[in-house]
Amino acid sequence: MTATTQTKAPAPAERTEHPHIVKSADTLGGEPRVEDTRIPVRQILRMVEAGESAADLVRGFPPLTLAQVYDALSYGYDHPDEMTYYEERQRLRSVMKEHDLLFVDHRLIPRKRFNPADVPADAPVYTWETLPKELDE
Repeated sequence: MTATTQTKAPAPAERTEHPHIVKSADTLGGEPRVEDTRIPVRQILRMVEAGESAADLVRGFPPLTLAQVYDALSYGYDHPDEMTYYEERQRLRSVMKEHDLLFVDHRLIPRKRFNPADVPADAPVYTWETLPKELDE
């Protein structure tokens, strides 16, 4: 017996006005990232704000070039509201993950206290992994 796996074609990368920065619906939840990596702009921006230099980032992340780091910084500073959105989105997901919470009918509930019988049939239940982008806002 042979097992087969189905692979889904990756979502196309959406180009931004910055040459090294792209977005893909199926990579990092659409968060802007350096092309051909999974390194989000937000991470580069926060690391530089914490005192890392662009050269430090290139040494620490060998696939990155100085041009990519500077382009990511430029994108981040050009889009402060978007960076804040992804920062807050990550914070909610991190809290849900750390405390093993479910988002049920617009409430956060500890997984161990979750009883499916108490949830209306049409109410969605989300984990930190399945939380839709629109609920992070």
